[in-house]
Formats: sequence, C-alpha cells, structure tokens
Amino acid sequence: MKKFLFTFLIIFLGANAGFCAYDPATGEEIKGYKGDLPDVTQRFQKFLPKASRPQFQSVDAYNTTKGFKPVPRDNPTYVNVIVKKEKISDFANDVNELIPIVENVISAIENKESEQLFAARANYLYDNMEVFRKKYENKPEKYYPAYNAVIAVSNRAKSIVSIRNEALVYSSYLPYQSDGYMYNPAYVNEQLGYLLNELNHTVKLLKEVE
Repeated sequence: MKKFLFTFLIIFLGANAGFCAYDPATGEEIKGYKGDLPDVTQRFQKFLPKASRPQFQSVDAYNTTKGFKPVPRDNPTYVNVIVKKEKISDFANDVNELIPIVENVISAIENKESEQLFAARANYLYDNMEVFRKKYENKPEKYYPAYNAVIAVSNRAKSIVSIRNEALVYSSYLPYQSDGYMYNPAYVNEQLGYLLNELNHTVKLLKEVE
C-alpha cells in the first residue's frame, strides 16, 4: 500500500509540475515535458518588412504639356547646388569694371556735357584702358574683339580731348579753311558722332564677354 501511494504521488507531482515523471509499471523516468505550454502565438506576429516610399516636394515648374519633370538646371531648387557654376575669369571681371566707365563717356556725349566733364571721363577711360592693355598684351585675351575695341575707342576719345584742348589755343590763329579745319566745331561734333557709335559697339562687345 505504501509503495502504491508513493508511486502515485510521484506521478501526480511530475505530471503537474512538469519536471519529470516515472512509468508506474516499470518505474523508469519518462523523458519529455508533460505539462501544458502557454499559447504565445497571439502575442507574437511574423515580421513583415514594410515598403517605404520616398517623399518628394512638388515642383511648380513641371512641363505639364509633356508630363516631364524639369531637369535640375531648369529647377531653381537645384541651382548653385547640383549645377556648379564656372568661376568667372579675371578678364571678364576686368571687362565688367570697364563697362560703366565706357557708358559714362557715352552719357557725356549724348547729354552734351561740358568739355571739362567729357575730358575727365575720356581720360579716366584711357587710364583704365592702359592698365587693362598692359595686363593682357602678352596673353591670349589680346585676340579678343573686346580687347582691341576698348583700346581703339579709348585712343579715339583721348584724341578728341586733345583736339578740343588745342582748339582753345589755336582756333583764333588758324583759319578753319586750312590747317585749322580740325578745330572747327562742326568737325569736332562730327568726330564725337563717330566716337559715340564706336563706344556703343564697344559696350556691346564687352557685355558679350563671359
């Protein structure tokens, strides 16, 4: 009786505790877990990777007629970021400084400014041209049309200043019909007209330099 109670107690404890159990017939240990396992399927789910979609901001400059997005060069969002602008050359920088100087001479002629103001602006152009000429006279830029044009127009402006200055001295001594014809106001005005056309052409060439 005691042996039966002992065997029953071992089987009962082993079945509920889930540690080990013994066969009542042979008394050998029964391998394996005999308890109840918790249901974990509801607490865990299979991992499924989610497909992500990139976020883009809308661009107002889309080509709606063809349905194409603009290339970065046409999209101001990318200007100076993706597209690298080329560095401006020294020649172009120097030309940009000459443009307003030439335009001031043009303004003096068109507005019929005084001879003193014209002379000041023409001489200032000539002085800056000389610096410009010496800087590029031995460089490939000397073959540019803008280089030769600004030199020629500066020399012409300088010569008209000289004629006007000489006219103040010699016009009263030389008749306009002989050697004094160049001091005739009509001749000077004619030369100013030629100079004005040349100045406008030079500005155009200077602005085409990149």
